[in-house]
Amino acid sequence: LDVFVYGKAIKLNFDAPTPEAEETEVKRFFGGASLVASHILELGGSVHFVSVIGGDQDAKEYDAFSHPKLEKIFFVDKNRKTTVKKRFWVDGYKLVQMNQVSNHDIDEKLEKDILQKIEPLFGQVDAIIVADNGHGLLTPNLITQLISLSQKYQKPLYADCQIGHHPTKPAKHHFYRGADCLFPNEKEVRSISPAFDPKEFVEKCGVKNVVIKLGAEGVMALFGGNLINIPGEQVESVDTCGAGDAFLAAFGLGDRNFPKETLVIANAWAALSTTLKGTAIPKKQDLIKII
Repeated sequence: LDVFVYGKAIKLNFDAPTPEAEETEVKRFFGGASLVASHILELGGSVHFVSVIGGDQDAKEYDAFSHPKLEKIFFVDKNRKTTVKKRFWVDGYKLVQMNQVSNHDIDEKLEKDILQKIEPLFGQVDAIIVADNGHGLLTPNLITQLISLSQKYQKPLYADCQIGHHPTKPAKHHFYRGADCLFPNEKEVRSISPAFDPKEFVEKCGVKNVVIKLGAEGVMALFGGNLINIPGEQVESVDTCGAGDAFLAAFGLGDRNFPKETLVIANAWAALSTTLKGTAIPKKQDLIKII
């Protein structure tokens, strides 16, 4: 869950060098992997959404996450807190982010339950999209099994594997060996290839393709052996939070036979997402206007 608290500064506190602010607005969104699902749904796709939630009050928020083209396949881990990330903004500046997370790996029983439930879905879908935020659902073994299933059913597996959310959780890109495509940002690429070489990144990680998100500068990809550069979309950016999730969703709905066009569309959709506060979802009609 993403919670954005907005306010305006009133004065400085007497007992600490921080502003005292008046709360003006609170916005709540379904974030993380559910944000990727929300983008796919807005763009017209159907989603079998698999995730783990905690056995707590926050998990009940997801009762309201519904759509005609959405199937929720949620597993409850009673030893886990539902992930909630609160961001506090004052006068247009993000002062602090407070995360409620449980970063421990799921146990073997839960791994088996998940695999048993989702394997039948691999024959029905066009692609497997993995939003790995590093909070314990995607264990090395589960990742290996997902890639094996994607190869067995000949379905592409696209993975966005984030680093930097927790000091005890290092980069996991090497666990995705055999995946069709990874979606790192520049920092994540340099952690694998200091020379910032897409070919070296692909070879070291053992994946077929890579799409590198460069923020406002656009995107660079090594896809099908071809190097593709797409410049940034000129928009009035308000908040970049969630832009990578928007990109992953749009690319996942694209046509692999036309990677350049797919990258242009995904890049435009990600740019549109930055024009809204928080992790709000743009409208498909706005994407059509840009294209």
